Amino acid sequence: MSFSALQEQDFFGRAEVLADLSRRVLQADKGMVQSVVLSGPRGIGKTELLKQLFVSLFWRQDRVAPFYYTVNPAMLSAAAFSKNYLTRYLCQRLAFEKKEQSLLHLDGLSIERLSALVEEREAAWAREILDRYVQNAGDPFDALHIALSAPHQSALATGLPVAVLIDEFHRLKNLHTDGLPDPRLVSLFEAPMSLSKTSYVVTGNVAEIHEMPVTSGLERILLQPLEPEDASSSALSLLRTYEAEGKAPQLLLRHLGGNPFYLMCVVRTACEKKNPEEIDFWKAYVREILEGSLALSWSLVLKGLFPDVGVRRTALAIAYKIYHTSEPLSCQRIAKAFALTDGQAEEIAHALYLAGLVRGEFGVFRAVEDGVLRDIIDSVYMKEILGKPAHDLEQEFLEKSLPQKEGVLQFDMTLPMIKDAELVAAQCLEQIGKNLHISQDALGQLQIAVIEACINAIEHSKGAEKKLYLSFVADGDHVEVSIESTGWEFVVQETGEPFGYREHVKSSGRGLGIKMMKRFADEVRFEKTARGTKTVLVKNLAKSAVVQKDDKETRE
Repeated sequence: MSFSALQEQDFFGRAEVLADLSRRVLQADKGMVQSVVLSGPRGIGKTELLKQLFVSLFWRQDRVAPFYYTVNPAMLSAAAFSKNYLTRYLCQRLAFEKKEQSLLHLDGLSIERLSALVEEREAAWAREILDRYVQNAGDPFDALHIALSAPHQSALATGLPVAVLIDEFHRLKNLHTDGLPDPRLVSLFEAPMSLSKTSYVVTGNVAEIHEMPVTSGLERILLQPLEPEDASSSALSLLRTYEAEGKAPQLLLRHLGGNPFYLMCVVRTACEKKNPEEIDFWKAYVREILEGSLALSWSLVLKGLFPDVGVRRTALAIAYKIYHTSEPLSCQRIAKAFALTDGQAEEIAHALYLAGLVRGEFGVFRAVEDGVLRDIIDSVYMKEILGKPAHDLEQEFLEKSLPQKEGVLQFDMTLPMIKDAELVAAQCLEQIGKNLHISQDALGQLQIAVIEACINAIEHSKGAEKKLYLSFVADGDHVEVSIESTGWEFVVQETGEPFGYREHVKSSGRGLGIKMMKRFADEVRFEKTARGTKTVLVKNLAKSAVVQKDDKETRE
């Protein structure tokens, strides 16, 4: 077992919290137990910090014996867990006495071999604990109780306190004797955690740990993201590790949010080129969110939570909607939007919360403030639900991720579906046109197209959200306006038009709105979204200028 994935000189931004944890643990030799839960989102570095703490305690002091344990999901029967927990503890405790690194890596040790080791070391305290365990091995509860109390019993016998460091602690809620999780088993941790001479530092899935009664009395320590300077240093260290030269763009590092796992995945992929340039880092990021380790890690989370493909697709659609709705969603709104019962909606939303995919508070769910996770959810949704080709997704995310050109103006707005709402959108567009010195002809044409798109969205909106969501992007070459609403549910791939549009035109004699959009905008697209349909209008300003010049010359 590797107790540290990083060398000390490559472990950035955690010196203060590591020192704080060490101080807390070392108070155990004074009988002052300070057990804690180490919290933070997935990938923030909780496991690595726990490993660094173990290494520091093992090699740099002799006041408290450290014990590091990672809960294995394949070893959660009470009998298998208690044996593994006890044998690993005794090996590490004996290793600490003479700083024997070889004993740290003994895994799957039999009781017979462990007994021989204990006899060889003449460790009477360990002999007594092991004998009690063997005598009670037939009773899963008794055996588990003896294994869990071993650190405290050894501390009483030797006078040396113990720091128990448990990673993936949330998995312990699935401890069982007959295949079904038994809450009584994990509750056996409560007594050891409250005793003197032993301090616990546990970590794992934050939401699940918080729901475990056994940890309710423990103090929470939130592990913060890396500061920008530490993220840069970490990126450079990773580049050296992969024998590459380059510099990760600061904008990309900010987007990764100081998450060490995100950073490691992107830099590792970028280092497939010996000397990656800025564009290579961005391409590496897009590859990671589409098909790399980042995408795989979150896809496995979804598959683990929702083994059924149909339920998983619904859960993904719900997550996408939560991320693309300005207001937090209640289970009732989720149930109504996806034709589920309130119970089904609550079960799926709660599972997404436990996985860290969404935040849950006061009975509603909202997006996690994680730009990378948002991109991953978008990419998986577009691939698995919308069926977009991988090449198109790669181009779309690369264009979206690359830094905007200087002089680009971009902003979003939300309008209520009330009378003359389309005129407000047109007025905003007029102000943009003045700032960019767009010709009156081109601006007027785009305003007509925008007004028609807004009216069209209002007329055909079917959802409960009576709102229009507009986005404006403009530079010196073109203006793009998107109007999104809970309108048509999808578009026909062959025509690119909203489903039912042609039938609607034939039956009602209407449909001039889309004709007007196509006439006055250079490009019109209809895209399916979590809300309904997005109409995208693009006006090529360079083309409009040429047309205007030709018209002027013709008139002269």
